[in-house]
Amino acid sequence: MRNLFALLGLLGIVGIVSGIVIILRGSQGTPFTYESYGGPGPILAGVILLLGSLYLRSIWQSKE
Repeated sequence: MRNLFALLGLLGIVGIVSGIVIILRGSQGTPFTYESYGGPGPILAGVILLLGSLYLRSIWQSKE
């Protein structure tokens, strides 16, 4: 199960990084163009995955 929690955390970090890259790439042109292709959605999904994996790992460790 620890591998699953690590995978969820890794996917969360990848989501956060890709969201930041998408926003930075879109903001190089005209302002607020990043809103037309997702905005902060990948960042929020990455944060949810990361926090979920940390929460599940903390619960799993207390049961052992």
